[in-house]
Amino acid sequence: MFNRLEAIVFFVADIHAAANWYAQLLATEVQYENPQYAFIQRGSISIGFHPADAKCPGGVGGTTAYWKVDDLEQSIKILEKNGAVLYRGPIQTDLGDHAAIMLDPFGCTIGLHQVK
Repeated sequence: MFNRLEAIVFFVADIHAAANWYAQLLATEVQYENPQYAFIQRGSISIGFHPADAKCPGGVGGTTAYWKVDDLEQSIKILEKNGAVLYRGPIQTDLGDHAAIMLDPFGCTIGLHQVK
């Protein structure tokens, strides 16, 4: 039924600011499907930005997508330098990996996962 994960969509107050922040962070360009939907491409994943509304208010408490990183502490520092804040962790998982959750400047979570 499921082939592969295709997109992550963040529901935010300002799609342009959020899309530009992620595009700068990931060294890519913002694209627009229409005036209400911006997105960037990162490998085979599309990261989309949709206006938050009553059905999808965005922010903490929803799903957190985790990015595999080579160096958790360095990734945290880079994200903090760009305006994100540490929200949870860092922790060591029961499998010996390391993980943390950051909060981007738009109220969305970013999971970080470093395999041991």
